[in-house]
Amino acid sequence: MKVLYVGTLHRNNTTYARLRGLQEIESDVHLFDTDSYFKPLSRLRNSLERRLFIGPSFSRCNRDLLALCRKLQPDVVWVDKGYWIWPMTLAQIREGSFLVHHITDALYPLPWQMRWMYSLLRRTVSQYHILFTSNLDDFTALRGNTGTPVELTQLGFDHYRFNDAPLSPTEVIKWKSQMLFVGHYEPHTEQHIVALVEAGLSVTVYGPGWHRARNAKRLQNYIRFHPLEGQDYVNALKTAEIGLCVVSKWNYNQTAARSFEIPACGTFLLAVRTPQHLECYREGVEAEFFGNREELVRKARFYLQNPYHRNEVAKQGHQRCIDSGYSWADIMRRDWSKVQVALKRHAS
Repeated sequence: MKVLYVGTLHRNNTTYARLRGLQEIESDVHLFDTDSYFKPLSRLRNSLERRLFIGPSFSRCNRDLLALCRKLQPDVVWVDKGYWIWPMTLAQIREGSFLVHHITDALYPLPWQMRWMYSLLRRTVSQYHILFTSNLDDFTALRGNTGTPVELTQLGFDHYRFNDAPLSPTEVIKWKSQMLFVGHYEPHTEQHIVALVEAGLSVTVYGPGWHRARNAKRLQNYIRFHPLEGQDYVNALKTAEIGLCVVSKWNYNQTAARSFEIPACGTFLLAVRTPQHLECYREGVEAEFFGNREELVRKARFYLQNPYHRNEVAKQGHQRCIDSGYSWADIMRRDWSKVQVALKRHAS
């Protein structure tokens, strides 16, 4: 089967991890990398084009994708987060190919700027033959309302990058932290970080937008404003005694990429308690959860003071990731089987 995979294919991106998972299944996979169209843009121009859904980059990307589809004539076109694809482009591709859309972001994020940027995608989801979303709320809203089959998938980890292989002593010393949070700024996340700091606990924070924190001065010794990417990100997760996961309220998530990347590294996961987290891990055995700031502080203090219990939970959490198939390669095998079923149904 000839497949065209469309998305931002930077090697540290989850899209790239899904691509590699598909390449383990199918031998004839071709690529359309959107990075070359949107990465070189200035922040202003990128923001302007994403708000207007027109501009040189949008035009070239749509034109080149359509030209490649006409040349390759793929059986399946898999699109990751196609916020930039025009309806007319999809209509022409759909004439000769089976269209799949996959998204790990929320379709209706709460900040209006983010919500607007996905408005084109929301208008075009019905043009795909099958949709995959990792967001439970979006899955519930879309199912039965688009005329297109909708499948609930999940977030995962890249098994090529995230594992429990030990680091060198030099890297351990460089990255060692007691508690680590990696993620963008949101007000409710700041409240959790402030609670830990007020309790006298050490926490290191990486992520965009933290200059907007109301307590930025108070947290300045805990926030690292430079980006944490690539192997540095993996090393930081591996050397943390506790990996924190506070899911996004803006994206109304119940899990995050860190929900799986942290245990995959053999690191103890302390995450906000959600129904999906409780489905993924046994509380107190494979991970720990909290429902408010008081519980967060209490559990963080306990596990920092009890390394044996912390390490046992971390080991069990890592094993759960492997046994339950939380890697992107495992997830793609499950999702691709659903594509094949839908494709056969469409052909008949």
